[in-house]
Amino acid sequence: MASGKTRVGKMLAKRLRLNYVDSDSFIVERTGKSISEIFEQDGEAKFRELEKEAITEISKKERMVVSLGGGAVARAENVQVIKNSGILICIKAEPEILSERIGRNDKRPLMAGLEPKARLAKIKTMLAEREKFYANADFSIDSDEIGPEERILPQLLENLKLWKHLEVRVEPASTGGYPIFIGKNILDHSEILLRTLNLLPQNEMLVCTDSNIAKKQKRNFERLCLQANAAKQFIFTAGESSKNLEELNALWTFMLKSRYSRKSCLLQFSGGVVGDMAGFAAATYQRGISFVQFPTSLLAMVDSSVGGKVAINHSEGKNMIGAFYQPRAVMCDLSVLKTLPEEEYYAGLAEVVKYGIIYDYDFFEWLEKNTDAILEKDAAALKHIVKRSCEIKAEVVGIDERELGLRAILNYGHTFGHAIEKLTSYSKFSHGIAVGLGMRVAGRLSTISGRWSKKEENRQNELLSKFGIPKTLKECGVKFSFDAAWQAMGADKKTEKHTRFYILPIKIGKVEKTSEPTKKQVFEAFGCI
Repeated sequence: MASGKTRVGKMLAKRLRLNYVDSDSFIVERTGKSISEIFEQDGEAKFRELEKEAITEISKKERMVVSLGGGAVARAENVQVIKNSGILICIKAEPEILSERIGRNDKRPLMAGLEPKARLAKIKTMLAEREKFYANADFSIDSDEIGPEERILPQLLENLKLWKHLEVRVEPASTGGYPIFIGKNILDHSEILLRTLNLLPQNEMLVCTDSNIAKKQKRNFERLCLQANAAKQFIFTAGESSKNLEELNALWTFMLKSRYSRKSCLLQFSGGVVGDMAGFAAATYQRGISFVQFPTSLLAMVDSSVGGKVAINHSEGKNMIGAFYQPRAVMCDLSVLKTLPEEEYYAGLAEVVKYGIIYDYDFFEWLEKNTDAILEKDAAALKHIVKRSCEIKAEVVGIDERELGLRAILNYGHTFGHAIEKLTSYSKFSHGIAVGLGMRVAGRLSTISGRWSKKEENRQNELLSKFGIPKTLKECGVKFSFDAAWQAMGADKKTEKHTRFYILPIKIGKVEKTSEPTKKQVFEAFGCI
């Protein structure tokens, strides 16, 4: 209360040409009573119920600026509703400033009749009690004695240049959640992101990339470093073969010699390989530092940058050494995909098809109907596939962060894909292409074992073919024995106590985890590629 949110809210709505509503005024209009009368006649508990109902109703509307009562976010269910429908901004001020402002108007129910000393003490107590709730805001702005027109409004408008691109929220159990921004040319607003995450100016930054991206995205890479407090750079050797302990140790050594601390922040500007290694470094350096993802490939945008899996490869298997460690935010700038090689774009589309198969029939059908627009990298189509893929992964990760149940469905095609990668020494196929081939094997295995129809398998394979996924290994000049493939699959993370598990579709939009297929059936399925 008294932070100026009503005045600022009205000015912001006017500047953005949006409708404005004050939740307290909304309640007054509905009940025909003033806020003071509700408190006096019905009590605070009744008011909080009315407030909850008002927030629920207001959240269903669009294109609005809403000023909330000071205690509105003290209920978790209110925060959930608010953040599901928009951006939550906290405007705050020092207790002494708030007390002086409240003293000018003695009509606030929770402060009425208090002497200045008692009022200040109560404000400090309330702020301490509500601090954890106010921390749920997407970002905060200080409200001092400088007029809102001169400072607060311009700062809000500047921050919203980025925050209007907030498209998805990931809410795993281990953290308070984090935002995913999707849009074109939003890297221009990297400094806004880091500042509103409270990572600037106090945190020292390090930006990681690989040798390919450092050249192809030189301008964006250098600009990101500049916006991140003129951050130092660390450049990995490009390629899956560099995703190992030796390369990771080089990063740790660089950070230690550069005296990075626990308050440092690691930014990754590259694809999935660097994302995995930089994320693992962030998870382990001095027991964990802040980490932000700036994915530059479609595959990383729709898959590896979201969900917190970070790892390196081992000679015995892919991603065998790692952690679950969530980033502070993910920024998907679609404009960086302009330099993405065609095969890498197809690799990302394989993972996009996966989401339709495992979780969303309507999305799969949309992909079938919009293949031309997707292949042409139509802006609207591209944004939709990134957003919907992230939404699905966010929902799955929110339910099962550490892959104890539902999250296993995200591994569709991966058991076979990882085997193909290993048998070709991680040099023939990118991860997404290998997963696409693995989906063909999994689809055939599901048909052989009677889980779905041949028609559904064909629909999957036709879409994969349209998106550039090879039909067979033979056409790629690759040969290896089934025994070698069987052995490689045995090292996969999905194996439990020597029991092999597979993620197989039972229809488009739904898969199951099963150990039922026999070695003979798997052999037959592998024969399809």
